[in-house]
Amino acid sequence: MRYLSSIFWISLLLFTVNQILESIGIFIPIVHSYLDDVLCSPIVLGFALFVQQQFTYRNSNYVLSRGMIVLFVLWYALIFEVLLPNYSSRYHADGWDVVAYAIGAYMFFKWGNIPSVKLIFS
Repeated sequence: MRYLSSIFWISLLLFTVNQILESIGIFIPIVHSYLDDVLCSPIVLGFALFVQQQFTYRNSNYVLSRGMIVLFVLWYALIFEVLLPNYSSRYHADGWDVVAYAIGAYMFFKWGNIPSVKLIFS
């Protein structure tokens, strides 16, 4: 039974491995700066699609629209690149992060925005 796409699981695995490496002090510069931002889109959108298919619409053929995926990128950009940097010194605005969100969202749209095989509660 498949409820979540392979891109979700691959992204989650890469994110976890990256966090473990960073926690033990191994930082790869470009990966440290942007990998999490690329991977967040397939993880968050994949989970959102799962919830919509299984619980909200209870329709295994439901997929997110292009507009919803674009809205996700704009929303994350607004929160993490505009609002949070203005209210906390822990965050800084980086236009490349928005590009990374968009790349991840495109990966989700291309390989993760798929119908599920079956509903959990039919």
